[in-house]
Amino acid sequence: MTYNGLHDLQDLRNLQGGVMAELTRHQIEEWLALEETEFYIDRFREKHQISPETSNLYVTFNRLCSEKKLRALGRGLYRKVKHIDPVKWMEADEEVYFDLAFPTGHEDFSGFGFDDLISVSPGDLGIISGVSNAGKSALALSFLGENVDKHGCVLMGNEYTTLDARPSPKFKRRMMNMKWVNWINGDGQPKFDLLPVRENFEDYIVPGKVNIIDWINLTDQFYRIGGILEEIKAAVGDGIAIVVLQKEENSELGRGKGFTRDLADFYFSIDPFGDWQGRLTVGKVKAPKKRVTGRMWAFRMVDSGANLHDIRELVKCPKCWGKGWKNNVPCDTCGKMGYIDL
Repeated sequence: MTYNGLHDLQDLRNLQGGVMAELTRHQIEEWLALEETEFYIDRFREKHQISPETSNLYVTFNRLCSEKKLRALGRGLYRKVKHIDPVKWMEADEEVYFDLAFPTGHEDFSGFGFDDLISVSPGDLGIISGVSNAGKSALALSFLGENVDKHGCVLMGNEYTTLDARPSPKFKRRMMNMKWVNWINGDGQPKFDLLPVRENFEDYIVPGKVNIIDWINLTDQFYRIGGILEEIKAAVGDGIAIVVLQKEENSELGRGKGFTRDLADFYFSIDPFGDWQGRLTVGKVKAPKKRVTGRMWAFRMVDSGANLHDIRELVKCPKCWGKGWKNNVPCDTCGKMGYIDL
């Protein structure tokens, strides 16, 4: 005897003197295997024509909850608990790092020195959170240029193509101003993929590559950025992702606040620092080689913002302590900037 072509129910629906045989746990578990992750017990019972008088269904569900194979979510809603095997963490190779090259100033050989300060591993997520026109894209494209000959690279976001997915002349001019990079392979094709993606970025991440997203534009519900970044990080495999976000001036974090920082392996905040200059503050590093969190660097943007120049470390002005003013008078030590070169 069959039920909807799914199972042999001879042991389940065998009538003995007009009384239905006892429903077994084995049969219940077989049916549960066909259910969605979350389901209602009443619909489960109706689907399989289980009488409300059959107490074994509820006894079995309670036991499965005790064994952490089911979880009761309330009002008859249950969730199947996925079996997870422990990770054999000792099998990981602790010597494996991701050889990420950090931005430098190629014209004057200045640099941040992050290669000696920050360790990067496969699967990492880097965040560049910055004020508009403060140098976010200059950093992002410098990351691209430094790594395009070392790794496969993907560039996507809101900055580099037109709204109808055509190539941007402004973007090409900027790339051509980065004369220290040869963007073209020997076959005449670009060394990186430029994707006209403005949403659902996780669907277009390429595992194993340097995936640069400049930038994710959320106009409301900023808390959603945490879930978006989680999906992106889960998709990179043994590659990495570098994601650019907007932030307000003098705000420590990007739009979405702590949600933008939670999953980051390194976090850079960019603020304006005078004409064509930016100030980079290291907000978080999960694997520092030396003390780096909280340190700051200034950099100039030259060639219409295409290249970095005059990168130097900053400290807060000892006279005004970063405020630019002292006793309602402009600070003459830092010229109202609040910071001085180290």
